[in-house]
Amino acid sequence: MKIIELCTSKGWGGLELYAWQVSKWLKANQHHCHAVIVPESLIATRLLDSGISVTYIKPIFCLFPCVAAFRLARYIDKTETDILHVHWTRDLILAALAKRLCRRTVKLVFIRHMALTRHKRDVYHRFIYQSIDRFLVITKKLYAEAQQYLPLEQDKLQLLYHGVGDVEPGDPSVCKKLLLEHDIPKLAFKILLPGRIEYYKGQHTLIDAVAQLQTRGFDVEVALLGHVMDKTYFKILQEKITTVGLEKKVHYLGFIEKPTLIYGCFNVIVLTTYSETFGLVLVEAMKSGVAVIGTDSGGVPEIIEHEKTGMLFEPANAIALADCLQKLIEDSALCDRLAIAGKESADKKFSEQEHYTKLIQIFSELVNDKSDKTL
Repeated sequence: MKIIELCTSKGWGGLELYAWQVSKWLKANQHHCHAVIVPESLIATRLLDSGISVTYIKPIFCLFPCVAAFRLARYIDKTETDILHVHWTRDLILAALAKRLCRRTVKLVFIRHMALTRHKRDVYHRFIYQSIDRFLVITKKLYAEAQQYLPLEQDKLQLLYHGVGDVEPGDPSVCKKLLLEHDIPKLAFKILLPGRIEYYKGQHTLIDAVAQLQTRGFDVEVALLGHVMDKTYFKILQEKITTVGLEKKVHYLGFIEKPTLIYGCFNVIVLTTYSETFGLVLVEAMKSGVAVIGTDSGGVPEIIEHEKTGMLFEPANAIALADCLQKLIEDSALCDRLAIAGKESADKKFSEQEHYTKLIQIFSELVNDKSDKTL
């Protein structure tokens, strides 16, 4: 079975990370894998460093990239590709056109990472979605959204939870160095919020919650981890931190290549995103054996069972978040129980090996099905 991983995004986020990880796994497990990407993309170096065969393509017209589609179709024929695996929504038109221009039968598989918010039943989108042989979604909520908004046949839609590998255990010396560098007391109750610094990630909600805890007489330390994507928001966030008197309690750690190595340095990891499609950070934190708190929105409730494997709070509700944190501060046994139960749940529900086994099974079923429903 020969597979092309198509991802022409120049960015670096969850979908690009997944495309890279899938490519690595396929190569490591003796599958013929080629990656089709754009020049100077952030995924390029990682793919090349992993020894994966890379071909560059540059779509000129985003609505109908006919020239790029013709080149992709010739590449599919040349490499005798069986599966065209697409990760980025903007690549769907390119993939759909290439599939129709191929001389051989190729199956198109798309995995949706982002929420769906509007109907896509016009002629343009019908053309695209009729070309898809399997539409994979990573949460039950996304499954329902796809049913509601997309012109998809039921048998083409399938749920496939993300798989997360075993998390490398943290090094106590790394924690010691981190806490010393940022002047964080070892015995303090420590909260970590990983994620890009931008408004919808909701870091301000945590700051408001910690300010509320301060008025209740609780002294905690907070660390923010991730790239600053919105400098204006970061400045506003810093001003808020100063205004509520938390400048010595909130620490910005910047970007860390392997964040899971420091997860164990903290008592709880919080995700304050207004609506996270999945919440990979939470799964990684749970697998690290750390208690988690997330917003009761998007795909997060499919990861966390409230007060059993973690805690949930209403998005943007700083008081509700403060209440959750207070429970964990006051009851260390509860914090420990949630961490243990969370790890057991994440290890079982989000197994990396099971994810890839199911993905290959899907690919194999499509390749063995010689029919082609493309109209």
